[in-house]
Amino acid sequence: MTPLMQESARQGTAGRGWIGIAVWTTLLALVLVAGLNVTFAAAVMPNLAGADDHTFVTTLQRYNDNAVFPGSYTVALVLAAVAPMVLRRRDPAAVVRWAMVAFALYVVVFVLTMAVNVPLNNEIDAVRDLSDAAALADVRERFETTWVAANAVRTVLSFVAAGALVRALQLRTAR
Repeated sequence: MTPLMQESARQGTAGRGWIGIAVWTTLLALVLVAGLNVTFAAAVMPNLAGADDHTFVTTLQRYNDNAVFPGSYTVALVLAAVAPMVLRRRDPAAVVRWAMVAFALYVVVFVLTMAVNVPLNNEIDAVRDLSDAAALADVRERFETTWVAANAVRTVLSFVAAGALVRALQLRTAR
């Protein structure tokens, strides 16, 4: 158990009841999204880089069918928006500011996801003729470099957002 977690346990869920639970739940959601992003950055996409076009497209189509992804990103957005609001009830301005930084960073992650990654995912999903080698190569060429770059940015930003919320929790437990 980390010192922050030990202190939080002594004070009762980073304290102070339901507000602490709400903020810890937000942190969990942000870390989940960061973990999803880093998994794609460190494992999925590098492993698919050496795959043939058919394997690349069909594998990504399978990922796109998974409801965990949109649900996780959306829940994290809602919780990241709520955290600063609930913290405003009883916490110092510095705590609220760090929660707002976390929210702002996560908004960038969410917008980047919706503006770049999701449309590219939709292009992959639109491929129906998996025997058309030219179509597979074409969609992969349009997809891969841009998607990987956008995912690298959202990976870093999602971890920084989680870090900002950790800082809010640290300040919260230090008072």
